[in-house]
Amino acid sequence: MDRPNTSAQRPENASVSWKMQYEDDLAEFAEALASSRFWFIVPEGQDDLAAASVLFDTETGFLYPGPKVLNEFFRDYPFLYLKSTHDEYLATLHTSTKLLWNDEASDKDYTVTKAKSHLREARYAGLSGWRLPTKNQLQSFATAPYNPHRKGREYWLAKRDGDETFRWLVAGGSCDVDAGCWTIESTSQGKIFACHLQWAESGEAKVLADIVQFDLQLVTPDGKNKFPDQHDERWRRLELESLLGQLIRDGAQLFSMHSKQRIDTKQLDVMQTIINLDHTPCRLPSLDSLQLTDPHKGLWELWGEDDDFLRRFGWVARDPARDLRDQVVAIDFGTTSTVVAVENVHGQRELLRIGVRDFFVEPQPQHFENPTVIECLDFDAFWSAWTSRAHRPALDWDHMRAAHEAQASWRDNPGDVRVLARILPRLKQWALRHEQTGPLCLTDQQGKEIELPPHTERNPVRGQMLSVSPDTPFDPIELYAWYLGMVINWRERGLYLRYVLSFPVKYPRQVKDRMLASFRRGLLRSLPETLVRYHPKVLNEFSVEELASEPAAYAASALPYLEIEPTEEGMPYAVFDFGGGTTDFDFGLYRWATPKEEDEGYERVFEHMATGGDNFLGGETLIEHLVYRVFQHNLDELRRHRIQFTKPLDAPTFPGSEAFLAPTQAAQTNTVSLAAELRPFFESENRPTLGQIQMDLLDINGQKRPCEFNVPDDELEEFLFERIGGGVRAFLHQIARLLTKFPTGTPIHVLLAGNASRGRHIKALFFEESSDGLIKEIFADHAPEFPVHPPLPMDVGNPHAPTAKTGVALGLLALVPGEGVKVVSAVHQANDGEAPFGWFVGRIRRGRLNPVLTPNVPYGEWHELGPLQQGNFALYVTQSPRAQHGMKPGDTELIKYAKRFPAASPQARLYACATAPGKVKLAAATNRDGAAGSGITEELEL
Repeated sequence: MDRPNTSAQRPENASVSWKMQYEDDLAEFAEALASSRFWFIVPEGQDDLAAASVLFDTETGFLYPGPKVLNEFFRDYPFLYLKSTHDEYLATLHTSTKLLWNDEASDKDYTVTKAKSHLREARYAGLSGWRLPTKNQLQSFATAPYNPHRKGREYWLAKRDGDETFRWLVAGGSCDVDAGCWTIESTSQGKIFACHLQWAESGEAKVLADIVQFDLQLVTPDGKNKFPDQHDERWRRLELESLLGQLIRDGAQLFSMHSKQRIDTKQLDVMQTIINLDHTPCRLPSLDSLQLTDPHKGLWELWGEDDDFLRRFGWVARDPARDLRDQVVAIDFGTTSTVVAVENVHGQRELLRIGVRDFFVEPQPQHFENPTVIECLDFDAFWSAWTSRAHRPALDWDHMRAAHEAQASWRDNPGDVRVLARILPRLKQWALRHEQTGPLCLTDQQGKEIELPPHTERNPVRGQMLSVSPDTPFDPIELYAWYLGMVINWRERGLYLRYVLSFPVKYPRQVKDRMLASFRRGLLRSLPETLVRYHPKVLNEFSVEELASEPAAYAASALPYLEIEPTEEGMPYAVFDFGGGTTDFDFGLYRWATPKEEDEGYERVFEHMATGGDNFLGGETLIEHLVYRVFQHNLDELRRHRIQFTKPLDAPTFPGSEAFLAPTQAAQTNTVSLAAELRPFFESENRPTLGQIQMDLLDINGQKRPCEFNVPDDELEEFLFERIGGGVRAFLHQIARLLTKFPTGTPIHVLLAGNASRGRHIKALFFEESSDGLIKEIFADHAPEFPVHPPLPMDVGNPHAPTAKTGVALGLLALVPGEGVKVVSAVHQANDGEAPFGWFVGRIRRGRLNPVLTPNVPYGEWHELGPLQQGNFALYVTQSPRAQHGMKPGDTELIKYAKRFPAASPQARLYACATAPGKVKLAAATNRDGAAGSGITEELEL
């Protein structure tokens, strides 16, 4: 019997009462126990009745030796007498065949016909249905060693009166059992040694149940041993509660042979459930007994519980409000990994590990880069628990898991498409993917396919308790935030109400708002229900907000760590944050506070001058492009096996691509599988040579097909250098445009951030001779001094020190209001918190793109694109930094829109203004002043 989902039987989002659950469990136990008289007690982890060492008779309360003991008894004694408890002989059991034999009609001779008629009426040992044996059955019985009925010559049998004879009836006639004979005469008469199939097809459990039910015993022919030889009455007078407790302490499961039911007492163990409150859902350490019984500890979950119930178990309840912390939690939600930083009561900044297999393992710096991954093993079981209770639902790590252990499943099973199909990596990119492409799918271990709904903004109502239902859309980011929250709000750490997040520079406001809403729901759901139920005012104090961009937070951590001090004028810095999903730029001055700012309590100031970046220049995105290129290079192989794959968000299609690109689970799995093979090509310090790859992929019917791919190594390396080099070139160009805003003659500290910045391509572009050529190209002879600081390394001696990845979360803590660090951002204020415009928009002039709108252009400003030709205009857009140097029509990164304004006058020209990071408004008007009021407009989502 599996534990009932009691929360689902109560009103939606009802409070968890441990007393109610305990009473429900007792009632469920009583109902199950009453469904069968006999229960076999099997050790935990066993499912075979043959392993049962004890039989429990609920009618008498007696315990008997179980099937396991009976089986041993059978092995020791080939023949046993079946007797009543008054020592009356009833039959003989041949233990190897489990046939019962009876000789009550052996003193007379019968024909076969009369014998069968006689047996139809006979009732021996309380049983009807006796029959004549077959020849083989009789031969097996008569020739078996130690047969107590054998007498005289081989293989004569004794009659009831004690005399022996060789002529015995079988189903086909009279059989001569004399040694060497065994002939059958159909017309002859013989004696009856009847047999019965009562237990012939039964296991020892059925034999045992019948013996107990009908008050029987099995006795050795010499009378010295019997089964059962005893019974245990210690459970006879136990109350139901005591009986359940005893079974739980014994680690016993109950199996009913008749109802085929199982009672897993472990699932009915409230104590065990409480001990594993943290371990079962997210593998935090199990609770010890002191946590439940020490008056200075206690459990949040028991707060408000019935006092008599608590006294019965000696448990201590703890008011969760006692453990509220004033500190802020910083979360860097990354494409490949997420970092969580908290400040303890002593002001020390710590990093947290999420979803590790063993929290007692000595921390290593890499442990704090928590993979942004979830793994779905049993979606229906997970969903039932997830939607039955809003706060701290009773999830099971074996149904859904996240972070390190989910990542380990992926890394430990390379090429296993079934494992890959149940893993959702890069949750952050999933939120972006629905902007332009179809949904993603997961397939759990049970084979259930789950189509992820589009990511939507579902903010909790401030000050109100959350509610959930099965109709709630599944939000993987909300779930991942819940896992983070369960580790953050661990009982050994305390409860936190204030959270700050960082985002890539170029993420649109609507995307950030959706992610913030998901984090608000997930983190709020990680708080104990007793906190929000008994202290509802905390809901007004709970907050999850954006604090700074990722590169800005990194600068706040890296500059002090590198011992770069601020100056009065400001020390210029430029962050190149090359992460898993995006590359972000941040440019600013690190200065001492002005007297006015000091009067406001600030000491240091980060003054942001500009931001920039590329939403699709990230390590994981580049690997997707490598996959895409290798697939295209091997279309004949794919065509032969009918293999499909997926397209990176920013990649162009190719001729005939409609046959190969599909938003299916198989296509997604193929892409992920090949990505695992190509990852070393991107990440290796020295370029590897792949040449050929052999692997299994899924065809359009989901069947595995062995494939062999040729890998164009040189083409892939050229692509990486060109694509990453374009990002570095755009970064340096932006510095060039800012030189007039930086103090003259002051070095500009370049901070390389993000794990992808550790790669060979960045090293070549920033530290080797090729970097001199780039600087010469962009700055000519006026290049400033560029101290380039490599990504902060991991410090094994101090795993909480900032690294290229963890520096963002630690930097966020430094920027929390009240820490004496002020952030001044003209860009943020000008755009009202929205990301800057991120596109080049224009037309083709003299064979190349002439961009009119460029990244960071102020919103709402109208710019002339050019004249309309009979109401038509060829509009070109791109996010590629190569647009600054001219791009030709047909370039794969250049998108063309053929716009038509038939109502425009012959003198009209086309004007455009940026309205959002990826949106422009077009207007046909005769002059710039008339654009804003033009009635001929169109909104264009780029």
